[in-house]
Amino acid sequence: MNPAIEPPFSAVWSTDDRGICIDSQESPAGLVPALKGITLGEWLKFAQVDDDARIAQQLTAALDFVEPFHIEVPVNCLDGTTRRVVLSGLPNCQPTASRLQYNGFIFDVTEQRKALEDALRTAAEYRLLIENSTDLIAHCDAGGRYVSISPSYSEMIGWSADEVIGRLVVDFLHPEDRTPAMEALGHIFNGGVLPDVVEVRKLHRDGHYITLGTKTCGVSDPSTGNNIGAVLVSRDITLEKERLHKLEILATRDTLTGLPNRAWIHDRVSSLIAQGEDQAYTTVMFIDLNGFKAVNDSMGHAAGDVLLQQVSARLKFCMRPGDSVARLGGDEFVVAAKCKNREVASAIAQRIINSLQAPFSVNGMEVEIGAAVGISLARFEEASAKTLFENADKAMYEAKVKRDGSYRFFKPAGRSLHD
Repeated sequence: MNPAIEPPFSAVWSTDDRGICIDSQESPAGLVPALKGITLGEWLKFAQVDDDARIAQQLTAALDFVEPFHIEVPVNCLDGTTRRVVLSGLPNCQPTASRLQYNGFIFDVTEQRKALEDALRTAAEYRLLIENSTDLIAHCDAGGRYVSISPSYSEMIGWSADEVIGRLVVDFLHPEDRTPAMEALGHIFNGGVLPDVVEVRKLHRDGHYITLGTKTCGVSDPSTGNNIGAVLVSRDITLEKERLHKLEILATRDTLTGLPNRAWIHDRVSSLIAQGEDQAYTTVMFIDLNGFKAVNDSMGHAAGDVLLQQVSARLKFCMRPGDSVARLGGDEFVVAAKCKNREVASAIAQRIINSLQAPFSVNGMEVEIGAAVGISLARFEEASAKTLFENADKAMYEAKVKRDGSYRFFKPAGRSLHD
């Protein structure tokens, strides 16, 4: 057996544009194999206790799709112990960041995991744990009604044991969570297993909802093997969900303007291309401001930032329901839309150009700028998001060369505009 594992381990890390960890702040230091100087995948191969390929596959999938990840993995520690840690990461939200640049943390969940396993070991241990644990522990019968709850449960949700026992588990859930919760319990009662934590919103006695992460395990009659209910071990993850939501917003939003960023709009265009229910064109418009550099140079970057925020507001006003506008960085913006034909796309582009021709007021001064717009279109799966972006960018540069504040459609080599 491993000796008692304390104190808990934690680390904050970041990777560079090659996916190599360039910074790792660990507490306590030197407890787990070093992260710094290697990729996350290499660290997993070295530190992971078993050969479970699913863990590496989860990490690889998240990195390939530039998505946040939250992976639990057992690791060999340098002091001879084995710990279970959660490896979490978020893509770098900076516009210039590489797809391999991540920031994240490692958190020791060994003790939490042990508490869950102990809670399910035997009926006697369960009774001891339910009276003393700070986790939220409940027991329901095969009909889905509460049989008992821990004192910590009452303290967390505000309902006394007398008010809860005998009522259906789902009675206290958010209406949107009741059906999936009933299905999960039904799966357990029929002998199934739920290896993952189930998230539900539980009604507090004062009327607000608390988000809980619940691990559920079936309880069987030892003499017959028949299911007689379930044990539910939960913890409050409300603040964790709020923090994750804020981090997700940071990962998909431009901090200056509040508009979606490059990663978000790229996913949006990919989604539009995949919609094959009609013959409408997926349309991408690249917008580059004329005269913005002069404002930045003469009035300063702070004034330029104010101007970009005002431009963003006007662009949002130009959008139809379902259209999206994002900031790529600098003074470049992009619009994603569904257009029935070129005339509809032209109307949107002209509306954008007209809206940006009206003077702006920056720090009490009147500022005039314009815009060049490049447009590319494709029907269902005719082109990738990457191709649409590249073509719109090329068309935008053609429009910019004209210096007349106009728009241009991308025209493939050797083809007329109406081919």
